[in-house]
Amino acid sequence: MVSSREDVRALRDDLDSALEQALGPLRAPTGPLGVLFSGGVDSSLLAWELRTRPELLLCTLGREGSPDLLAGRAGAERFGLPWQALSVEPARLKVIVARFEKELEGISAVPRAVLVSLALAIEQAAPDRLVCGQGADELFLGYAHYRNLGGPEAERRSRDDLDRLRESDWPRTQRIAEKAGKTILAPYLSRAFEEAARRVPVDLRLPRDLPKRFFREWALERGLPAELAERPKKALQYGTGVSSLLRDQRRAER
Repeated sequence: MVSSREDVRALRDDLDSALEQALGPLRAPTGPLGVLFSGGVDSSLLAWELRTRPELLLCTLGREGSPDLLAGRAGAERFGLPWQALSVEPARLKVIVARFEKELEGISAVPRAVLVSLALAIEQAAPDRLVCGQGADELFLGYAHYRNLGGPEAERRSRDDLDRLRESDWPRTQRIAEKAGKTILAPYLSRAFEEAARRVPVDLRLPRDLPKRFFREWALERGLPAELAERPKKALQYGTGVSSLLRDQRRAER
């Protein structure tokens, strides 16, 4: 039980130290680095922390007019950082699904749509080394299915989601990146960061009126501008328009 401001301060200090440990190797000016940048709080915090690094490029996936593309462009302008738009088009989508067919096998529709979105982004992003915000939703209860859960149930679901990410979805993402000639990194999945996040009591991580409130408040404290720390975020496959395009293609194939 967290009973004082001092307790909360200690939890945030632990997160600070863990994030610095995870990002340390990425701060070195060792060539181009891309951030898969949706304009949501997870990727925005990574972009904010790495903003002074030379050769940093923010890369946003989305169909023309999609929420993520609009937010990504606005966020990059807010940071004053170079930005690359990554397209979502029917012909390109078919090529990606065919190319990474093996990595997309045997999973349900939602994680498949997420992986297709990541594959589209990884394939098109200019840098060979990429950073993404995977893991933050699982650790800080960002998904919609946490909204009506109590503490014990939310904690169990969080662990199940993180196990699936580590054992299935993230290895698939890494194989997609390797096949595309890229390297993808997830600072929030570092062991140190996971352990620091797990020390935050689940009652503080529950969504209540705002998903990932504890994470957002911590990001604000680290200096992330409020319009990015507080921005509502659609899931990757919806914010980019990939899910609707996949659905249209399935209908056309019937």
